[in-house]
Amino acid sequence: MEEKTGYFYFVRHGESKWNVENKICGVTDIPLTEHGIEQAHALAEQIREEGLRIDQVLCSPLLRAKRTAEEICAVNGLPLREEERLKEQNFGRYESTPRNGAEFRTAKEHFIDSYDAVKRC
Repeated sequence: MEEKTGYFYFVRHGESKWNVENKICGVTDIPLTEHGIEQAHALAEQIREEGLRIDQVLCSPLLRAKRTAEEICAVNGLPLREEERLKEQNFGRYESTPRNGAEFRTAKEHFIDSYDAVKRC
């Protein structure tokens, strides 16, 4: 029996406004900046130029991830599938706060904790 080899490529979304502002996004649905869209397009072109074999793109339904994936798929003619399980962790009360905030830094030591999460859309 012939062994099949496959690859997984992991891509982080392009820049969002909250990335620029050094804020925790989590499940808060923050769109890409114009620069983030340019980053997504540049990655899409690089994938095309390198001739990477990709069968399908899976993405989080969050705007920043979905827009990045849409750009990759549009340039490369690839099918896109949203996957709810790829959503970012819910950081609850810490969302929209500074990524380097002292309280959050301490809370991250207990990564499994819920961060007093409230459902955000």
